[in-house]
Amino acid sequence: MKSLFNALPLLLLSALLFTAAQGACTLSCTEKTVCYSNLSDAAECWNNIPTNNDWKNNTLDVITQSLENFGFQALYHETGPPYNLKVPVMEELNGAKDMTFDNDFEFQEHLQTILTSLLDAHTRYSKPACYSATLVMPVAFDFRLTESVTNSGAVQSEPVPYFIPSIYYDEYSEQNGGVDAALFNQPVLLINGVEVSTAIDAWGTTHETRSNNAGARFNAAIRSFLYRSVVSCLVGDAGDSLTMTMQDGTEIVLEWTVAYTSAFGQASECVKKQKTTEDVDEEMLPNRQRILLNEGLGEAVVTHAELHENRPDRKVVISPEDAEYEISCFVQSTKGDAGSSEAGVDDVLVMKVSSFSPNGTGYLDAWDGFTTDAATCLDENYDMIVVDVMQNGGGYVCMGLRLLEMLIEDYWNDHTKVEMKYDLPHSTLMNGWIANVNNPDPYIDPDAVEQILNPESQEPFVDGKAYYYPGRNVTMGGVKSWRTNWFCLNCKEAEVLPNGWAPKKFMPKEKLIILSDGTCGSTCASFTRIAQEANKATFIGAGGLWKEEMDVASFAGGFVCQPLYLATMAAQAGLSTFPQFITNQYWQFGWAAWYSQIQPSRPVQFIEQGPDHRLGFWQFPHASVNSSVTTSATSALYDEVIADSISRISVEAEAKNCNNKNGVYIGFISFLSVALCGLAGFVVYEQVRRRQDEGGGVDSPYAVLGK
Repeated sequence: MKSLFNALPLLLLSALLFTAAQGACTLSCTEKTVCYSNLSDAAECWNNIPTNNDWKNNTLDVITQSLENFGFQALYHETGPPYNLKVPVMEELNGAKDMTFDNDFEFQEHLQTILTSLLDAHTRYSKPACYSATLVMPVAFDFRLTESVTNSGAVQSEPVPYFIPSIYYDEYSEQNGGVDAALFNQPVLLINGVEVSTAIDAWGTTHETRSNNAGARFNAAIRSFLYRSVVSCLVGDAGDSLTMTMQDGTEIVLEWTVAYTSAFGQASECVKKQKTTEDVDEEMLPNRQRILLNEGLGEAVVTHAELHENRPDRKVVISPEDAEYEISCFVQSTKGDAGSSEAGVDDVLVMKVSSFSPNGTGYLDAWDGFTTDAATCLDENYDMIVVDVMQNGGGYVCMGLRLLEMLIEDYWNDHTKVEMKYDLPHSTLMNGWIANVNNPDPYIDPDAVEQILNPESQEPFVDGKAYYYPGRNVTMGGVKSWRTNWFCLNCKEAEVLPNGWAPKKFMPKEKLIILSDGTCGSTCASFTRIAQEANKATFIGAGGLWKEEMDVASFAGGFVCQPLYLATMAAQAGLSTFPQFITNQYWQFGWAAWYSQIQPSRPVQFIEQGPDHRLGFWQFPHASVNSSVTTSATSALYDEVIADSISRISVEAEAKNCNNKNGVYIGFISFLSVALCGLAGFVVYEQVRRRQDEGGGVDSPYAVLGK
């Protein structure tokens, strides 16, 4: 297909480069390396990229025209509870067209401020490549649970923040002449005069887009607060430094260090070649919905040696280093552990699903690899499953649904039970696409991704008009708008993978544990929400704001789209050319909306559903933290999840067994026995539940009874 908008006209490109070249940056860095600077010099670089009205107006045109297809545009006029957001995004963007800015960075920050206020990781904007830098600190947060005894004698747990060295400790020390040892081995009380949790929460509310839920957002902000990517985050208000007040009263000022790459501060890097309509690839497909949770200079990793070294109770099936298709797993023996006999749990399968976006030669190859690895894990012998989806940013929708089918018997037997109801907003572009192309799917290449189905007939729509018209006149946020008829995704290609495989067994709800930190998003949100709304699994939440509600998933809205995709649709339909960026920023938005089963008129993204149990864990892997530290903490978390789950199951089994035994007797003695048995079971269960809610586990259900 011939592109309607190939390279920029040379005259325009030359003019842009000439204008951009007026601001020089004194920092330089060789390609494929990371260099370091103080914040003052770095700020000179980003402030020296001058205002360019062509860049500004083009950027705003692309985003505002894209947002005519935004799935939640009407709803954001007033989302209602639980989040109560009011974001007049189109009005704010149109207002920016008439504003003047001192430099391009000021414009970029203003634009990001508007879009960050949506608190939607699907609808996010990243600055161009000339801002490729990250503000870093020599420390990272390490929240630790501490116990105290109340006046009534009750034991209460509370997270207390400490510092540990970050991976930038050595570079920072070299840049700044060392790091004060008083930062370590004692709690940090205040940051810039504000309590630590309050400071992180407040910053996350205005800077961290990973979740509209405060608890999940806090988990992300714990890391991004001290690791601020200039490309993906607002940094203009960072200040020169942070003042840390320690428990002993010591105040320590830490200035920001900036890690940057060769592109940073070079205006010419902002106008490097963009992809055209001929370059749409699988990363841009609407149903490959995901985000990279640790944007910046690196990714979080889990190391095999730290996770399983000196653990004879663990059988490694797929190690993290060998997880080519994003799944690793091991089987942990619990035979002989407290409560394991009563719970009927001798072996536990722990599966880490890092992403639902496996690599492969085409999507079917990726799908086959993902499901084959999942089957390899599920072919092991086990009595309980723990699925870790912490920090999973999503991927192929059908992979999330297929894994649910492989785990849950009802879904294995009836695939329609995992289907999700979607719709799309009507728009000028979509009206033209339907009129002139009329594909039965809203895709430029229906063979490249999951097609859509009529949920009533379970068959493809005959053409585009069949799902687009008559449509539905819907009121969201107090605003009426037209949306398509309901549709669902066709995952039939995934439903046969891996070929010839069938599960050996399925786990009941209490023995299928899904572990989430709340940032499990996009397709990962589909994976968690479907099982949660149907009460098919037990959900354990890690971290969050202590004693406050936390969601198990984030950015659960449908699937995403990008300007290049819309431009290709416009070109195929013979419509007016859809604008494309002349600079190389990244922008995507939520396109389709997905609706809840328990509140059918409500998009899932705006429903809060907390976990069944909570654990006090905040040592999340991150690019700024030594992987051996966070891997060891994650390993201990798995032990706690397993022990606490066995405790709960054994208590319930003991109480049930007790009731069954005493049910055959009659009279006062049996009545008293049943009462005492029930009371004992209740006491133990409440102790387990309370420790779970407070972040700790009970080593044995008998510890409370004194057995």
